[in-house]
Amino acid sequence: MMNIAIVTNIRAPYRKLQIEEFSKIPNIDINVYYTNKNILGRKWDVEPIKNVNETALKGYKLFKKYGYINLGLINLVKSNDVIIIGGYEQPTYILLSFLARLYKKPYVIIFDGISPNKIDEAENPAKFLLKKLVISHASAIFGNGSVSKHYFSKKFNYNTDKIYNQFLTVDIEKIINLAEKRELWREKARIKYGIDNDKKVILYSGRLIKRKNVDLIIKAISSLKYRDDCILLVLGDGEERENLIDLAKQLDVTLKITGFISNQEELFKHYFAGDVLILPSHNEPWGLVVNEAMAAGLPVIVSNECGCSLDLVKNGENGYIVKAGNVEDIKISIEKIFKDNNYKNYGFKSCEIIKEWNFKNSRVNFEKMLKELMKN
Repeated sequence: MMNIAIVTNIRAPYRKLQIEEFSKIPNIDINVYYTNKNILGRKWDVEPIKNVNETALKGYKLFKKYGYINLGLINLVKSNDVIIIGGYEQPTYILLSFLARLYKKPYVIIFDGISPNKIDEAENPAKFLLKKLVISHASAIFGNGSVSKHYFSKKFNYNTDKIYNQFLTVDIEKIINLAEKRELWREKARIKYGIDNDKKVILYSGRLIKRKNVDLIIKAISSLKYRDDCILLVLGDGEERENLIDLAKQLDVTLKITGFISNQEELFKHYFAGDVLILPSHNEPWGLVVNEAMAAGLPVIVSNECGCSLDLVKNGENGYIVKAGNVEDIKISIEKIFKDNNYKNYGFKSCEIIKEWNFKNSRVNFEKMLKELMKN
């Protein structure tokens, strides 16, 4: 029996389902360790992970950005055969990489993505050398999508044969099943938020913070000829809420904000109220809301600074990739999608593309990676 340690910061809904899928692999025991004091993070409504052992590590917060240094790491390394660490910058992750080498245990970096523009970005030389030290000795990288492969191979000259696509995703099967009652969820959500059936609903899902650039969606809508027929429905909340409300009033754009939706199934139902999702972020490592929207059969407009843009968005097929910060690009893309009601065809293509991004494929690659590690 092989003992696998997965060290991550919080219990997230997508990670829970991914790890439960990994637990189906024969002859392994999975031990999940959390570095954060509050393992539920963003107030998600997430049940414990089935079929694994979960441990909240005691620790101390050293830096605001880089998180905790945790206790019990030597015992963690000694009692597991493979160490999966959730990054390479937090003090705990760095220390685990050194301990794994000391005790001759293979360690893997699990990586959820990076904004494509950061691949060529200059870094502090000392920080870069520390990163390189952790990364270069990793036995494998379990990275999400093409952007991960580009990043590690180009920036750190890491062997691409040891980089596995983790197909990190959401519960697309649940969303696809919910789609059987698409019209019911659409009607309920539109009634709840006072949206007429004939209105075109543009969705944004996520936190309302500056780098998400939600203000650009409002500005793009305000310049549309049929602006009065469009509504921006925000699935989320955050510090920019009042600023966005004020901007929408100034530009005479109809804006509805749901607030944070902690229950995943309820969140998924809200996607069916929309006609297109826009994620115009700066510096977005991936963008799992795009996976969610695509599973719900929506076209997507995504900035070129979102990690998912390299794999999930096909220009002119299921949506458009726009230049981050460019309002005109967003406006033109909205017009193209709604032209002659083409958005339904875009949505069909989204469903087709996203089917590959499932937890089963994640498990297949995880198992393949473990087999290769055991050969060495």
